[in-house]
Amino acid sequence: MDAFLIARRSSPIEAVGRWLALVAGLSALTALIQLPVDELVALNPEEWADAYSLWLNAFIGIAPVVLVLAVVPRWLPAARWKRWSLLVATVIGAAWFGWRVQSGLMDTCGCEPISPAKALAMQHWLVVVAVLIAVLGEYRHGFSRASESLHQAEVERLQLQSELASGRLQLLQAQIEPHFLFNSLANVRRLLRTDGAAGRAMLADLLRYLESALPRLRDETPTLEREVEVVRAFLGVHQVRMGRRLQVDFDVPADLGQRVVPPMMLLTLVENALKHGLQPLLEGGSIRIGASSDPGTLRMQVADTGRGLGTALGAGTGLANIRARLRAMYGGAAQLSLRVNQPRGVVAMIELPLAAS
Repeated sequence: MDAFLIARRSSPIEAVGRWLALVAGLSALTALIQLPVDELVALNPEEWADAYSLWLNAFIGIAPVVLVLAVVPRWLPAARWKRWSLLVATVIGAAWFGWRVQSGLMDTCGCEPISPAKALAMQHWLVVVAVLIAVLGEYRHGFSRASESLHQAEVERLQLQSELASGRLQLLQAQIEPHFLFNSLANVRRLLRTDGAAGRAMLADLLRYLESALPRLRDETPTLEREVEVVRAFLGVHQVRMGRRLQVDFDVPADLGQRVVPPMMLLTLVENALKHGLQPLLEGGSIRIGASSDPGTLRMQVADTGRGLGTALGAGTGLANIRARLRAMYGGAAQLSLRVNQPRGVVAMIELPLAAS
């Protein structure tokens, strides 16, 4: 019965086959109702012929009913009161049409005429069959409309969820940009107060960096190579200010350069290493930027020789932003981890699914 109730796309042959099976089943039920009880227990060849004749006669009358109710309701309006009014008329018309076809074929074949009582009983039965098929059809129609509504609602919910996630991701990314710019401008201002020539040189380097970096901040498909270029420019600005206190080393294989990575994350790790690791130390230290991969995972790593893990490290805006963005973009497939560097400092590592990078 589910095959007639659950709406799904099917070929015309499948649809015709289902309706024929329904007609054959209803015809068999009609023949069983008309057979005497004693004939149901033991059917001889003659009784089998009588049973087949009853089945065929019922089939001839029920088939037009099913045909009308399979086609006409598809064209009825969706408004409930209009649809039900027209459906009642369709049921009556289908029963009348089935009876006319059945009686017409009996007259044509020269079969023995049936009694008025039996004719009335057959007409009533065709009305019952028509009502049954109409009810099943309307139930299937309502089930189909409800399924489509639920499907559409689910599609809209997923679209809204995607838009919200995208908007949240853009907000988190925008949160990083002023954070970085304010820190850089504060460094320039501080240097201008203590060393004017160095401050002007750093300001020129910062302008060159912004010309290179800002167009890439909103890049939808940033590559690891581009992010490394931005980090190089960023560290170049700070090397002017820190001088020998800042040593930089890059270990990024060229074959990983075209991997797509989230924008600004590598730069945020470098900025965090400078701010919390190297700048508080009089002697400064070194920063090493590396990348590696194995089957299924891309790793971006920033290692510094700064102060090391402290109570506040890992709870700042930058790292919290990275974790939130990783959750929004990759769910549980990506992570940010921190560990102690040897002999001193911190190693921050971002692990991304390689198929998504």
